[in-house]
Amino acid sequence: MKLHKLAIVASTVTFLSGCIVIATPSHADYRAQKSLSLQADGLEEFEIKAGAGKLHVTGEEGLTEILVEADIYTESSNPENYIFELTERNGEALLIAKMKSTSGSWVGSSPHMDVTVRMPANLKLDLEDGSGELTVSNINASVEIDDGSGDIVVSKINGTLEIDDGSGELTVSEVNGDTEIEDGSGDMKVSMVNGSLSVDDGSGDFTAKDISGVVTINDGSGDITVKGAGGLKILDDGSGSLKVKDVRGGFEIDS
Repeated sequence: MKLHKLAIVASTVTFLSGCIVIATPSHADYRAQKSLSLQADGLEEFEIKAGAGKLHVTGEEGLTEILVEADIYTESSNPENYIFELTERNGEALLIAKMKSTSGSWVGSSPHMDVTVRMPANLKLDLEDGSGELTVSNINASVEIDDGSGDIVVSKINGTLEIDDGSGELTVSEVNGDTEIEDGSGDMKVSMVNGSLSVDDGSGDFTAKDISGVVTINDGSGDITVKGAGGLKILDDGSGSLKVKDVRGGFEIDS
């Protein structure tokens, strides 16, 4: 009876050890440089869907086309592991710049695509970004940003601004329009907004400076500093210090 049990245990151990798989790390050792362009005549909006990697978007007055350059990093055994397309349909341009797959075990950086975009300044911008550093500047139209993770810098927007950010530091400046931000985590700095500012912040310090309209804040945790605003309304403040200076209009704290 004891021998029988030992046989079962031994066979079980053999079976389990047969399931052990050691993954071999991969290297993003392949680099490709690609470029795309699209005439902007008749376009009203530009939509960008980007994945992992840096993304820099700049608007330029007088530019009549969209110009995109990409540095693509992936493994040499799978050099076509990306989507890089710029198309137009019904007055809207669409850029898709992302890797097909980044899963696996990697030595160094995983597959990613660093993208630089030059666009006519008058186009509306709708941007969806996965991860990595993001900068947007000089847009003379409304801007919407949905970002997963990574630091964001947005400046010189002549139109309304909406940002939904998962994590990472966020810096916004020189916006001529109402601004709405929903932020998961990371420090946030907003300055020189000619309009109202609405912020729903999960965690991290928040600073607002030189806001012409009312600043409305719903904050989870982190210090809050407001210097110069047309008014201030705090809907909820979980934890952290509160510093307020030069608020010209009403000052209201609900919770």
